[in-house]
Amino acid sequence: MDAPLNRVFLTAIAFMSYMIMAGLLTQIGVILNAVSSVLGSTPSQSVGVFSWLTGGALCGTFISLFLYAKFSLKPILLTNYSVFLCALLALSISQPNQFFSLAILLFVLGVCCGCGLSGGAVIISKTYHEAKRASAFIATDCAFSAAGYIFPSLAALIIASHYEWTLSYAAVGALALALWGLVFFATFPKTEADETGELSALQQFTGILTPRVCLIALGVCIYLISQTTFLTWSPNYLQAAFGLSETKAASVVGNYWGMSIFGLISAAILVNKVPQRRFLMIVAVLASVFTLGFVLIEQGTQFLLLSYFFGFATTCIYKLAMSVGSQQLPRAPAVLITFLLFSGSIGSTLAPALSGWVVGQFGVHSAMTMAWLGYSLVALLFGACLWLEKRHQGVRHIMKEGI
Repeated sequence: MDAPLNRVFLTAIAFMSYMIMAGLLTQIGVILNAVSSVLGSTPSQSVGVFSWLTGGALCGTFISLFLYAKFSLKPILLTNYSVFLCALLALSISQPNQFFSLAILLFVLGVCCGCGLSGGAVIISKTYHEAKRASAFIATDCAFSAAGYIFPSLAALIIASHYEWTLSYAAVGALALALWGLVFFATFPKTEADETGELSALQQFTGILTPRVCLIALGVCIYLISQTTFLTWSPNYLQAAFGLSETKAASVVGNYWGMSIFGLISAAILVNKVPQRRFLMIVAVLASVFTLGFVLIEQGTQFLLLSYFFGFATTCIYKLAMSVGSQQLPRAPAVLITFLLFSGSIGSTLAPALSGWVVGQFGVHSAMTMAWLGYSLVALLFGACLWLEKRHQGVRHIMKEGI
């Protein structure tokens, strides 16, 4: 297969891995009532079953830390999506009406999503050189957002037509089947598993834990804690602080995500014009300024207006950090990419419990302060990483001149 066509196949596989994850996660709100009816419980009781899906995704990302260090991309992806398709088939055929049986299937799907998404990120890092990698990473978020619109809309249509809710997950299976088929035709880039077989997965993992990598990873973790805190508590804050109605307050989340897709597209273009590191610092500092604005604003309408600009300007931070983080070590090792993803997953997982504890102790107003402090710390961590990188490059330059 010629190189341009192979790159198209690899890019499609990477994008679809993100879309599959989005396809399962973004439907939860739409299918929750239908799942509750099947399980014979209330939505508040049934929603816990989807924690098995998100928990599985976290486990899958953790497993990937070692999986991609020891095995090549192709056999991992083939095995992963074969298991995924079998689990979806079991879900569609069995139509589970017991919490535990459904939870187990969702957990397996989550693990496969986490492993597959990690594989997609490794493909991007190995297929695109540094100048184009940031655009490719940001574009995966566009694919995620597109799936976040397509599959919930399809799920709503399926539920409205009185079909089983599992059919909406089966639709995601069609995308997984297409990915599985593409894997057979693509030629995958070599990873450390193909070249450094003498190193154990643990040795490869400990080998990437440099100060710069740890700073970026911690920044990614705190970024997702801050983002999730803002999105979780801003509607409640608007109701408590400004007396907005529940519907009006909830629109802040739609404002954020609605503008995010335009921001991601703009960032994917701008990152080819503006140096990645400078771009990352600009948007990280902007995020701190915006969230300080949310703390200080005294009118709900101004808060809602600012949320549009916040979503537009800052949702690219995660993937810019992934791209810059992947450049902190030569050749972007697969274990580095999966470590950064795992750090982000830790942040998303910790955010609800951590922000809930803070709000319980200090009130809903503290959530906005927590988000501001988090984004400010993210900017400091990224700045420290880039300072160390610049210092390291300066030392290398002096050493070369000395030689």
